[in-house]
Amino acid sequence: MSIEIRKHIDALKSELLKENNNNKIFGYHVTRRENLKSIKKIGLEPRVPQDYGENGDTKGVYLFKTIDDTKNALYNWLGERIDEWEEDNNEEYDEIVLKVDLTGLEENLIDSVEFEWTCLINIKPSRIVSVFEM
Repeated sequence: MSIEIRKHIDALKSELLKENNNNKIFGYHVTRRENLKSIKKIGLEPRVPQDYGENGDTKGVYLFKTIDDTKNALYNWLGERIDEWEEDNNEEYDEIVLKVDLTGLEENLIDSVEFEWTCLINIKPSRIVSVFEM
């Protein structure tokens, strides 16, 4: 790994640790309730978001950095995407939010945008701290 990449990872890790209590790093993943059974068995698998197509985005597990970022997305752009999905599929999306412990996975996190991380590896089910509705 190059020195520049290592410095970027170290800076990201330092920033993450500042923002989280007890040196724990948490992310928040929005998914459909019907996916929970599978997630509890195999974890969160990296995927390309369906609405981006095969070449439109990075394959990963997308996680919001804070619960406020999660709420903001659900009340705005992500909520609009969910509404569109519901209209297209004529059924309720029935979303839930997973709070995920990302501690120790910093080398696999891409700081994709200011409110979101992309995790490049499978996240084990044991890392799910809680499941809740918004």
